[in-house]
Amino acid sequence: MSDAAHIAQLVVKHRHGLLAYLYGVLPDAHVAEDLFQEVCVVAVQKAAEFQDGTNFVAWARTIARNKLREHLRRRSGITVDDAFFDGLESAFDGVPNPDVRKDALRRCLGGIQDRARQMLVWRYEEGLTAAAIADRTGASRASVNSLLQRVREILRECVERRISEARA
Repeated sequence: MSDAAHIAQLVVKHRHGLLAYLYGVLPDAHVAEDLFQEVCVVAVQKAAEFQDGTNFVAWARTIARNKLREHLRRRSGITVDDAFFDGLESAFDGVPNPDVRKDALRRCLGGIQDRARQMLVWRYEEGLTAAAIADRTGASRASVNSLLQRVREILRECVERRISEARA
């Protein structure tokens, strides 16, 4: 695989995080998307400069930082110092890729008992109220609410644990 193709795959893999970084500075989503495209072009053009095994996200954020700096200077005459970008980057460090979160949730749902999983489907996929679920199951509304709360907490803890394990 060529350097450019490898970089293109990495850009696709980290698209959400790079876009979130741009959205953190730019209030206009269209401008952020345009700048993301520019970051992609520069990343592919500079593919030979990327050292495999190093932090791709940090490398791509440097390109995004330079594009943001250029955009802000050109559009508004604003010069932004490194401290601003360092703060922005520290805010985004540790934010998991949405695909990692979805995969963790999918795996955690596999460990939920069938009855509880069915109630989750009724509540969040079909949009039923706790009262409607109680009517379907013959349980009280309070017990349905209690079960859903416990399951949400179990899923939250499980997802957080899996994301932490994925980072390690």
